[in-house]
Amino acid sequence: MKESSELKVKIDASSHSLAAKVFQILKDRIEQRIAIAVNEAPSGAQIILALCPDLPPEAFRIDQVGTAVRVAGGSPQGLLYGVGKFLRTSKYDGAFVPSTWRGTSTPHCSLRGMYFASHFHNWYQVAPEPEIRRYIEDLALWGVNAIKVCFPFINLTDWDDPEAEPMLEMVRRYARITRNLGLGFCISVNNTLFKGAAKQIRAVPLPDPTHRRGNSGNPICPGNPEGHAYIIGNVRHLMEQLSDIGVNYLMFWTYDEGGCACEKCMPWGSNGFLKLSRELAQVCREYFPELKTILSTWMFDTPPEGEWQGLTEAMERDAEWLDYVLADSHDDFPVYPLEIGVPGNLPLLNFPEISMWGNWPWGGYGANPLPSRLQRLWNQVKHKIAGGFPYSEGIYEDLNKIIELQFYWDRDRTARAILEEYIAYEFSPVVTSDALSLIDMLERAAAASYQKQPVDSQMVRRASHLAEMVDRTLPDRARGSWRWVILRLRAVLDRHRFAGKGLNSMQAEEALVRLIDLFHCQIETEDPYHHRVRPPLARAISRCGEC
Repeated sequence: MKESSELKVKIDASSHSLAAKVFQILKDRIEQRIAIAVNEAPSGAQIILALCPDLPPEAFRIDQVGTAVRVAGGSPQGLLYGVGKFLRTSKYDGAFVPSTWRGTSTPHCSLRGMYFASHFHNWYQVAPEPEIRRYIEDLALWGVNAIKVCFPFINLTDWDDPEAEPMLEMVRRYARITRNLGLGFCISVNNTLFKGAAKQIRAVPLPDPTHRRGNSGNPICPGNPEGHAYIIGNVRHLMEQLSDIGVNYLMFWTYDEGGCACEKCMPWGSNGFLKLSRELAQVCREYFPELKTILSTWMFDTPPEGEWQGLTEAMERDAEWLDYVLADSHDDFPVYPLEIGVPGNLPLLNFPEISMWGNWPWGGYGANPLPSRLQRLWNQVKHKIAGGFPYSEGIYEDLNKIIELQFYWDRDRTARAILEEYIAYEFSPVVTSDALSLIDMLERAAAASYQKQPVDSQMVRRASHLAEMVDRTLPDRARGSWRWVILRLRAVLDRHRFAGKGLNSMQAEEALVRLIDLFHCQIETEDPYHHRVRPPLARAISRCGEC
């Protein structure tokens, strides 16, 4: 197929609106990479997009029909996932060469979510809608089937706050984009609400001797009748604001933002939290009767308080209101659900921490690839879980998202194999080996820094040199892509941090400014939490909170 020729695509499922959208995504991704016109054609097609009712709904098959490559899905969603595989395994070096991958693929995990922590004026909160839409499409091509966002009560005084309506529209925007792609939309609720809540209804701060649970946000005591009414009323209002768009999943959150240590609520995880979550499930199902519910046990029994055992006993009495249990921690996966069992024998989800580990500020130095760490943690749970919701604070951990999504798709696929496919598609097959080496060095530097060990200065110099070599090798499209830029800038900034004189050089400042631009950060901000997600540019100003 010669460069600048036409690529003809036949859509056997054109009556489905999502199938037409899948074609547009295919067209856009190919034309972005190569000078070729991708057009729909009823005959003479080189690619056929089809639906195949004998496949499971989310499965896909890529095979040959005469001279054409057929991508078939068990549903429009399956077709979308199949197109993702087709795109990643095609070639774009001077001319478009359709994928030679053939076979049928069915996801192992049924719930392959991603949690966009849409707060602190991070990328998810402030990025323009076209960027958000494209990014969700990209994740869908890798297998995501649910997106979770949060309504940022933590930043708002009440519903009359000038920022409340824009934040509601942000949540509604994510719901629209997600559901228009045929994906599930998830939102979370708990006892943390507006910062303007009256003092007399505030929760009693949690004891946190291990410094793992946190007391962030503005938690309200559900054991206080006035506080209880405040929680229920505000959750109802949120559901009313979303009632015309739809919610598929509701997650109840435990700690960090959430919790109360009063006599009526403790132990929180198996007492106050559980009672409140059950009631909120009933309230929210008044608006969305088919709603699936997810109970987070994040940081249960940290320190030991009998929360896991208490949850097990409660589920033995009544588990009908709950659909999933979510578990995870800062480090190794909790032992209880792996060795003793999941309360109520419910499907188990994980909550991988892909954003913060080895990072401060989060994303402050560019990409944070963690393939070895994610592989180790996945090996602990892959035989047990039905999916999960990785926690994301921005696009800087795009690589980590893809690793987790593909783990969910195929439990036995390795992080290295996933990276090889990612690098070949997003960058170039020519640089696969060097990019893998670069990612390994960046992860080792992050691990040493996080553990307060000396970072190998020679290694970070090699990483920076290797990044520049790769940069010179890449085609222009890949060299200018944000995915490569944030990886290259991580190598540049690591060299300045660990083998240079710090971040005061002109090159380091240029790198930080470029990241701030890509992440849509605010150099001057009133947000007391924005410094957590903003690259540490010396001249950046936070008028509230830390700089």
